[in-house]
Amino acid sequence: MIVFYYAVLKFAIYSGWCYVGLKILRPGEPTRWKFALGLGFLRLMLGLFFGVAIFFLINLVAIALYGQQLLIYLAIYVPVRWIEWAIIDRLIARTLAGFLLGQNSTTRCWRTLGIVISCLADIPIIVWIGGLPLGRFMC
Repeated sequence: MIVFYYAVLKFAIYSGWCYVGLKILRPGEPTRWKFALGLGFLRLMLGLFFGVAIFFLINLVAIALYGQQLLIYLAIYVPVRWIEWAIIDRLIARTLAGFLLGQNSTTRCWRTLGIVISCLADIPIIVWIGGLPLGRFMC
């Protein structure tokens, strides 16, 4: 049941952050909650997709950084979350320009804060499992 609540929490957080992104990255346009909810759901699904890939790749990084759980967590989840938020950012902007590095400082800041929010949203599961969520489907 905790996984269900965790997914609902992430969906709500991601949808809210997508709403903020629409406000910031599309100034002057009316912001629609339905679109933000759709982007939030897409972000949740991207997390699941990339989380499955992480599940299979975690052992390679874990071997290289043996015993350094925080470093493993950061080395894997931060870059993956940058890509996930880049996808959402470019959907909001309606262009692929600036996909990898962000189109400007505003988009880079929005992506970076999205990563922070994603990591903070992991806190309930970290507490529940008693450690960092390495190798679990949760991006």
